[in-house]
Amino acid sequence: MSTHTKERIDMTSVQTTEVAIIPTSIQEYEKTAAALAELDRRYKGIRYDVLTKDGLLAATKARAELRTLRIALEKTRVAIKAPALKRTQEIDTEARRLTAAICALEDPIDAQIKAEEMRKEQERLAAERAEQERIEAEQRAIREAEQRKIEEAQAEIRRRQDALDRAEQARREEEAEHRRVIEEQDRAARLRIEEEDRKARAIREEQDRVARIAREEEERKTRKAREEEEARLKAERDKMDAERRAVEEAQRKAREEEEARARKERDRKEAEQRAIEERKRKAR
Repeated sequence: MSTHTKERIDMTSVQTTEVAIIPTSIQEYEKTAAALAELDRRYKGIRYDVLTKDGLLAATKARAELRTLRIALEKTRVAIKAPALKRTQEIDTEARRLTAAICALEDPIDAQIKAEEMRKEQERLAAERAEQERIEAEQRAIREAEQRKIEEAQAEIRRRQDALDRAEQARREEEAEHRRVIEEQDRAARLRIEEEDRKARAIREEQDRVARIAREEEERKTRKAREEEEARLKAERDKMDAERRAVEEAQRKAREEEEARARKERDRKEAEQRAIEERKRKAR
């Protein structure tokens, strides 16, 4: 060993004179802890001059001593742990065996419970489907009844419109016939006037005047009757238009009420479904 290395080793020995015992809670490790305390005193903080032969030899011997203590510690650890490891394996093996026996009893019971729960769930779903079908049938019946009312109202409107059309046609035919009669009368009057003109111009003029007055009065009456009839027909059409608008308004309100009922029913179903899911979640 070189003088330089020896001086370093001696200096370390002088600086550390007391052996500090490293505590351990494992009784089997107490000898190792005592030996480690001694090696800690001897080797802690030392730097070897491994560039020299003596320094490398000293470092190699120190490492070998520490390695020997480490290997002995590992052997001790394996030795004291073996019984505990065996016990742990036996505990796990026996627990698995007992667990399998318990499951052999538990699983059939669990299967029965789950089968009953499934049966009840299927009954609940069937009841919900039946209720939904009943509600849909009621709503369909309501819609059909409302549709029948609407169709009856529309049929009544068409019937009244047909009656008005027939009345209008009759009025036109009556006016045409009236005009024809007047025209016939005019021709007859003209013939009579021409025949009588030869007898007396004064009589003819008087007849013309009388005929003109009578014609004007007749036309006035006809015009008045036509205006009254047109006013009556207009009032009837206005009334029908008002009834048609009332029917259309009733249809719109019926649709809105139906949509509101459908939304309310959907909201109720969704609330029931959320409540069922919440109960299931709490049950789990």
